[in-house]
Amino acid sequence: MTLVQNRPQPLSGNRKVRNFSILFFLLCLLFISSCGTKRTVLRSPDYQGNVGGKDPNAAGAKETESDKEGSKESGKASANKKYIDRNISLVLPFQLHQISGEAVLDADVKRSALALDFYQGFQLGLDELAEKGSNFYVNVLDSKDDDFQNATLAQSEEVKEASLIVGPVYPKEIKTFGTNLLNKEVLQINPLAASMPSEFNLPNLVSLTPPIRSHVNALASEIARRYMPGDVIIIYNTSDADGKQFLNGMLSAIKQFKPAAEIYSVSSTAQMNEKLSTTGANLIVTGTTDKFQIKTLLGNLDLKAKEGYYSFKLFGHPLWSRYDFQVYPNFANYTPTITSESHLKSWSTKAKTFKESYLTQFGVNPSDNSYKGYDAAIYFGGLIDKYNGRNLKDHLTTEPFNGLFSSYKFKHNDAWGFSNDAVSIHVYTGNSFGLR
Repeated sequence: MTLVQNRPQPLSGNRKVRNFSILFFLLCLLFISSCGTKRTVLRSPDYQGNVGGKDPNAAGAKETESDKEGSKESGKASANKKYIDRNISLVLPFQLHQISGEAVLDADVKRSALALDFYQGFQLGLDELAEKGSNFYVNVLDSKDDDFQNATLAQSEEVKEASLIVGPVYPKEIKTFGTNLLNKEVLQINPLAASMPSEFNLPNLVSLTPPIRSHVNALASEIARRYMPGDVIIIYNTSDADGKQFLNGMLSAIKQFKPAAEIYSVSSTAQMNEKLSTTGANLIVTGTTDKFQIKTLLGNLDLKAKEGYYSFKLFGHPLWSRYDFQVYPNFANYTPTITSESHLKSWSTKAKTFKESYLTQFGVNPSDNSYKGYDAAIYFGGLIDKYNGRNLKDHLTTEPFNGLFSSYKFKHNDAWGFSNDAVSIHVYTGNSFGLR
C-alpha cells in the first residue's frame, strides 16, 4: 500500500464535492468487452481527504475541544484534528494490485465490481450530505481480500484515527480485521456480508445485511398473518443446504405468531398430497433453491390445482428473486411470496434521481451494492453529523432508517454487536418479485 500525503483543502459553502483534495488520484476507464460499458472510478485507493460543505473552522461550524487543539498544529496532523470525530475509514477489496500494466481487463472489472459499486454509491451519499454542510475526513483503503493486508490496516494510523470504519466486505476479512483492530470501541460496519453476526463474535460489529434468521421470522409472521381458519400450512423439506438452513426453526417461528395454526412437515410431494385441505387454502412453505426441487414442487401444485379442489399460496426462499420463473406459466397463480432485504421503490422520484445521478457520474446504472453504499453513507454520515461523531453505538437501536434500498432496524447483542432486523415482503406479480 502506498500512501501519498498531502494537505487537505477544506471546501466551503455548498460547493459540490466532485474534485476535492485528492491524495492518490487514479482515473480508471474500465471497459466490459461483452457490452462496451464504461465504468469511471473518480476516487480510488489509496485516497485521503476531506468531504465537506463547510470549513470546520468557519463561523457557525461545529467545533470540539479537539478541533481547537488541532488548529494549533500544522500539516496532516492539523487537518486530521479538524475532523477527529468525523474520520471515516472505508476498507474495501478493490484488489487493484492485481491489475497488471495499463490495460484493464474484464476479469479486473469483475474482481473489483462489488467494491467499486459500493464505494461509488457511498461517495454519492457523502456528496449529498456535504451539499447540506456536513464535513468528513475520508480514508479509502484497499483491503485486497488478503489476511495480512487486513491485519496491517487494522493497526494502521489511518484506521486508528477513525471514528467509523466501513468494511471490510468478505467474512474472512471481517474476522481478521476486527480481531486485529486496536480500538475496540469504534464501530466496524459489515456492509454486505450476510453471515450470522455470531460467526464473527465482534462486539463492535454492525451488520447491515439482515441474517437468515431475520428472514425466517419475517416470513413466519407473514404466513401467520395470511392464515385463516380451515387453512393448513405445509412445510416442504428438501435435502439442499439452502432449504435446510431456511426451514430450520420455521415451524416454531410460525407457532409463535399463530399458536393454533394447523402445520404439517413433509419431505416429499406424496406426503404433501396426503395433507392437502379442500376446505381452505394450502400454504406451502419451502426453502429450496435447487432448480430440480422447485420444478418438482411446482409440477405437483399444477397437477393438484387442475383437479379443482385445492387452493395454494406459495412461500419461498429470498434467493428466488434471482430466478426466472417465466418458464412456469402457472407460477403467479400461487401468489408466490418471499422476504428481501430490498425496500427499493424504483418508481419513486428519489430512486430515479439517484439512478440518473449515478449513471451521469459513473457511466453505468447502479447495482444493488451501489444503493447499499449510498444508504450506508446517508445513515452513518447523518449520525456522525448529528452527534458530532461521538458515542454512535448509543443511538443505533433507537434510530431506525428507511433508505432507497436498505432499511435499518438494529438489535444489539453484547457478544456480537448489532444486527439489522429490517426485512420486507415481496410478492410475485407480472414477471418478478416486488414490494407488496
